[in-house]
Amino acid sequence: MLNRPRFIYFFCIFLTLYHLIARIGLAIDIQWHLDVGRDRFLTPPHVMIFAGFPLCILLSLYYLLVNTKDHKSGKELFGIKIFGFIAPGSIWMILLGMLTLGVGGIYDGYWHAQFGIDTTVITPPHMLTLFGGMLAEFASVLLVRDLIKYDSENKFKGKNVLAAVLLWTLLLHGSFSFLNFIDPRAAMISVFGFTMMLHLFFGPLVVITILLIGKQWFGRKVIYILAGFTLVIQIAMFIFIPLAVELLMGPSHTYRPGAPSVIWAAHCITYLFVLVAFIFVKYDLANRPNLLVIVALLSDVIFSPFLPVNYPSQVGFFTTMVNLAIAFLLLRLSIPLIQQYCARILSSLESGIIEFKPRAKSLAVLLAMILITPVSAHDNNFEEGSGFDAPMRIEVEIDGIEVWVEFMLWPPKAPQSCEILLVAEDNESRIDRMWTEIVFPAEAGEVRTIQEFKQYPDQSIWFGENYFTFSGNQTLEIKASIAGEEFTDHISLEVEPPASIPVWLAWTISSIWVFTIYAVPYFAAGMRRPLECE
Repeated sequence: MLNRPRFIYFFCIFLTLYHLIARIGLAIDIQWHLDVGRDRFLTPPHVMIFAGFPLCILLSLYYLLVNTKDHKSGKELFGIKIFGFIAPGSIWMILLGMLTLGVGGIYDGYWHAQFGIDTTVITPPHMLTLFGGMLAEFASVLLVRDLIKYDSENKFKGKNVLAAVLLWTLLLHGSFSFLNFIDPRAAMISVFGFTMMLHLFFGPLVVITILLIGKQWFGRKVIYILAGFTLVIQIAMFIFIPLAVELLMGPSHTYRPGAPSVIWAAHCITYLFVLVAFIFVKYDLANRPNLLVIVALLSDVIFSPFLPVNYPSQVGFFTTMVNLAIAFLLLRLSIPLIQQYCARILSSLESGIIEFKPRAKSLAVLLAMILITPVSAHDNNFEEGSGFDAPMRIEVEIDGIEVWVEFMLWPPKAPQSCEILLVAEDNESRIDRMWTEIVFPAEAGEVRTIQEFKQYPDQSIWFGENYFTFSGNQTLEIKASIAGEEFTDHISLEVEPPASIPVWLAWTISSIWVFTIYAVPYFAAGMRRPLECE
């Protein structure tokens, strides 16, 4: 018979190490993309992210099977029963998260092969991998709570540390996923002409969610450990992540122009999180939601990587104030929802069996959601922006000056805009002005479109976007003016036609699946009677 407390204890240790290594791997991977560029799938950071995946699946399945066998033999257990198999909600959620992560990884490989390499985190396959990973981390935190229930005599030490480290992985993952710190262009969107500052909501939301989970499930001690660990590892990332990238680079790798760049992993969580956490505990902000929202909002406003571009100097005082008011209202409404979600998930720890009976047609619909999405189209609709995370770089020569042509979408597609950066190797170059011209050999004669590029202040970097109206073979001419004289180099391109399924459908399908993987454990764990899901 399985020694449950001991198994869960060592499983929690494994999950903590796995998620910790995976999140550090994610941080290195992001820095790798910024400083080195895109690479093959099996890079060292990717290995760190996926290394523990198989063993996590095997241990979860082992626990599921043994638990089911013990239940059939008459042992009194608690958990959720699905198709005759019984396990705690945490184990089911780990399996569901790992399944989603695995499907998302396969889907992402297919996506890159068919539609080019992404320049932003927010794509349909990435949604599955990010939310699947976070679900697995959330479930791992819940498993530590399971351990506390089994370990009534407190034989196993370090449970609070395990919980705090797992909460940090969820905090970091949530910051990457929701805030998309990798690409500052995603910080603001226009809704009916009004500028929405997304981070004012999502930044505090991540902080509030983690603090409420820690307080509701474990108590103040875990919050203190989490705060200290967060500060220490942020400082460590700031120092060691660039060194890790340099160490992992092979003979074929070179730094991109302008690299090493900003260490996003070290800055994605506000450094004021430590202060927020202590205020949260000292003044019991879990029961003072208005004050909790204000403190969390202030931490985002005072410290943010977007501070120079997203505040009143750019969008105006009135727009900023309206965004703050909207963020306050949404965050205030979110707090009771978060607390209810955590309470209902935690209810699965109570004794007894909750039977969850999904019907065949429900499973068929969910499976279709996963399988249909890969035929969708790539979308990269950013407004004017910056960054060096280009999926393709091609070198041209302008009057003896080496210039990198960086495509933010590769291969280019029609009809679609593609942001392009022109980066002179020599920052003190003689180039005064740069632009591009697209030449398309249409049947009626040559079609030529011209696009001016803007220069970054005090840098030999020009940015703009070309709109590829036609698919097929075409020439992209890189034009430059030096001392009043025009110079040209060119790149031959094969522009792909648009995909058959619209982008909005891909997003709809992926979004529904993401919401589903969180809703199913919620309803299954919260019902105090057998649940039948249509």
